[in-house]
Amino acid sequence: MLDVGKMVDAVLDVIDKPLRAMHERIKAVEATPVPPYLVERLQSVMEALAQPMPEYIDVAPVAVATPALRNITSTVITRDGSLAISYSDGSGERLGNVIGPAGEKGLPGERGEPGIGIKGDAGPPGRDGVGVTAASINRDGELMLTLSDGSVLSPGRVTAAKKT
Repeated sequence: MLDVGKMVDAVLDVIDKPLRAMHERIKAVEATPVPPYLVERLQSVMEALAQPMPEYIDVAPVAVATPALRNITSTVITRDGSLAISYSDGSGERLGNVIGPAGEKGLPGERGEPGIGIKGDAGPPGRDGVGVTAASINRDGELMLTLSDGSVLSPGRVTAAKKT
């Protein structure tokens, strides 16, 4: 008989671990102090934005021809070492060789210490495992698990019964 509690815990582990790791990374980024030079720049920008806008004399608009902007859409280093660039207007160009010659060979590293222990013989191959590839809850509140071998399990209801 299937232990629904264990299956639900397994599904929650699959979902909870990546989310927990992501939450820890976000907390680490939020805890990183802002460098002092950046704080100074932000303060000067805020002060500049707080200044009143200067009054301009109303003049007739002058038509100015602006060149069409083009953006780099892709870059690649070709087999011969040239840098090729493609632009948003469909044009492209090769900027020449960008790979320099090989450097001098470095000095050999220090010899490491001998390993500890003896490597054992290889064991017999294990049998293929089956994992959960998808989990969902249907309209009746039942947990539906799709396994890597293509089978679908329905261990039972995981939500409270609907009130009538």
